[in-house]
Amino acid sequence: MVGNVRKYSRMSTWFLTCIFSLLCHVYLAQKSINIPFTSYAFGLQKMDFFHQASVGIQRPKVRLELQQGFGQRNLASGVVFSQTGIQGAYSIQLGNASLHPFLRYSFGLLGKPFGFHYHRAELGMLCIFEWSRFTKIPVDLMCSSGIGRGREIQSPSSKNGYLEYSINLGLQYAFK
Repeated sequence: MVGNVRKYSRMSTWFLTCIFSLLCHVYLAQKSINIPFTSYAFGLQKMDFFHQASVGIQRPKVRLELQQGFGQRNLASGVVFSQTGIQGAYSIQLGNASLHPFLRYSFGLLGKPFGFHYHRAELGMLCIFEWSRFTKIPVDLMCSSGIGRGREIQSPSSKNGYLEYSINLGLQYAFK
């Protein structure tokens, strides 16, 4: 039974990844302006503190991003773990700022003494304030917040779902 669940989980993950990749390829293959960017953010997710780096592509109406973060369960624990994620957002321009309602999926692995892996799906809002619109070094201020559903899996018989939230503050460098 457990083998079937794991096999189904792996197959559905690969299927969703292939569909997402195909949709990204079709969308990015269209002739338009692509602005690559890189960013750094510090954030709080439920009870975890995260440092997160990301790379992505900003298009006129869509923003796609790959994220890699490292965090701690709490400041006193000393246990460091990683989180990898993908985020897609719709872009709304407002003068010197832009709003990006997003959907983010992340997964990670937390080692001993906790010993589990987790998955997070989150809806939220990203706001980017363009500090340097007319300078040669376009560094922008980012702020995001979201709420979603998380799931921690310690063993096949121990699965815990919970309400997830995050608050992030960071900087973005766009290669304009």
